[in-house]
Amino acid sequence: MNKITIVWVALFSLFFTAKAQDTLHLNLRQTDSIFLTKNLSLLAARYKVDASKALVQQAKLWDNPTLSTEWNLYNGVKKQFFDVGSTGQKIISIEQVVSIAGKRNKHIQLAKANLSFSQLEFYELMRSLKTELHVNFYKIYYTSITIDKYKIQLEVLGGIIDALQLQNKKGNIPLKDVLRLKTIYYQLNNERTELVSEQAEANQQLKTLLQTTSNIVPLPDDKEINKYNISNTALTALQEKAINNRPDLKQVENLNQQAELSYKLQRSMAYPDLRIGATYDQSGSYINNYTGVTVGFDLPILNRNQGNIKYAKAIIQQNKLEVDKKTITIKNEVAATFQKVIQVEQEYQKIDEDFDKKFEELNQGVIANFQKRNLSLIEFTDFLEAYNNSVQQINKLKQNRIETYEELNYVIGEELFK
Repeated sequence: MNKITIVWVALFSLFFTAKAQDTLHLNLRQTDSIFLTKNLSLLAARYKVDASKALVQQAKLWDNPTLSTEWNLYNGVKKQFFDVGSTGQKIISIEQVVSIAGKRNKHIQLAKANLSFSQLEFYELMRSLKTELHVNFYKIYYTSITIDKYKIQLEVLGGIIDALQLQNKKGNIPLKDVLRLKTIYYQLNNERTELVSEQAEANQQLKTLLQTTSNIVPLPDDKEINKYNISNTALTALQEKAINNRPDLKQVENLNQQAELSYKLQRSMAYPDLRIGATYDQSGSYINNYTGVTVGFDLPILNRNQGNIKYAKAIIQQNKLEVDKKTITIKNEVAATFQKVIQVEQEYQKIDEDFDKKFEELNQGVIANFQKRNLSLIEFTDFLEAYNNSVQQINKLKQNRIETYEELNYVIGEELFK
């Protein structure tokens, strides 16, 4: 090979490599893996969890002691500035605040409860984003199937229309037959354009979730599609799972726990902290080099933290009602979604396993017979409209089925189908 040929081969290799890198062909497991490692919202939520861990560490720390000193500025008798030597005057004091009534331990418990809340926020975010991820994944997949079917149908229709236009110019067929087919063509093309727009929007959302600029081509395998099955599952069991799993319910319960801890803390705040210290006075006391111990605390006469205690107690009652409300809401959500799954599954089971293959064979036969003039235009156009509508409705049903199962995963708070 000469040098010019080698250069051209290298350029073509780089071109096709770049094109390949612009598109990602992924199954659902690969999509989930990229999502968990690259989604920036999840990464930000993880940092919030780390921040809450740091607050737990901070809550465990003791208060620092306070050191204070007093130095003689000017001795009028000796007429000397900063007389702080062995015959001068200085005072040194140190003081430590000691929390009583278990305040430090209650602060630690509150910080740990806040850490748990941050972790639950992370799980709730992941639950929402993962559902959005799966819905967009299968929306792109099934919309692509419909778009490809429409594309083939448009190509066939375009060829037939061109042939009929030629026959119309020769006077063999009326213009209305050509216009009739063109109307179907334009309608089909408009539906395809709308689907392409929906697919592009779903692809954009999926790329954002995966933090990539490459186009995504979903390629779920049979196991990923066939895993959705709710047979022999009781509603009460699903409701119980949801109560045990839902992070948003656990968040409300966590807030109630924090309210109870806050109430205990506010009650302990009614007891003043002790201030224990020591003082050294060089020559300002009744004896030189005086040392003494200091003990102090605020007198709980005017402020016994009454308002904060009442507030914390009221918040407990409020949060208890919120827990009850959320529990009922979740049970109703599960029941409603469960019924949707049963309904869509019943519709899905009505589809013949070989329907797509048989209908496609029929479609090819109808087209061939029309081209041979064995079918009238009315019969042909009626079949085209029925075929195109069936293609769209069947793929939409398959998409809706998986979306409904994913909704059930969402309301349960757990991936039931693996």
